Amino acid sequence: MFFGVLCTTLETALPVCTIVEREHSIFKAKRLARRLTVRLGDDTFEAQVGEGRLVCRQVHSVHGGGGGMPYSKELSVEEWIGALIAAVAQDAQASAAATAALRSLTT
Repeated sequence: MFFGVLCTTLETALPVCTIVEREHSIFKAKRLARRLTVRLGDDTFEAQVGEGRLVCRQVHSVHGGGGGMPYSKELSVEEWIGALIAAVAQDAQASAAATAALRSLTT
């Protein structure tokens, strides 16, 4: 139940960044979400229902010499939501700064 609400909320709030994978069944009227991916900047937030629990992971792409290697860590649901909130806030600040810089070109 919670996972479905989380998927719907993120699909609505961040439609460009959010991918929800649903069950493949022709017999069910409502296909349940099974995997959620949110991409924000260098971070990818993944959550999926597995083994009777919600498994959450944050993957961070590291840039630098040699291409860098991403790191991944499993988080509790609370930690995952907190990290996602922080990434959304950081993305909003970057967007606001970019908007201000572009506006300064027209004044």
